[in-house]
Amino acid sequence: MKTAATARLSLALGQPRGVAFGLMRLRAIRRQVLAKAGHEAGRGNVVTAAVLVVLYLAGC
Repeated sequence: MKTAATARLSLALGQPRGVAFGLMRLRAIRRQVLAKAGHEAGRGNVVTAAVLVVLYLAGC
């Protein structure tokens, strides 16, 4: 929800449409990363999952 609001705000402030669509693509990418990490992106503690992904990537 925050990402969609940010995308709308960027359009309202006169940013190119590519910026808004880029924000929405980042949201989809985040969901894919969390799903690959074994986290259900629609539920649960997303912050914890994101931290675990960062720790996993830092350990590689």
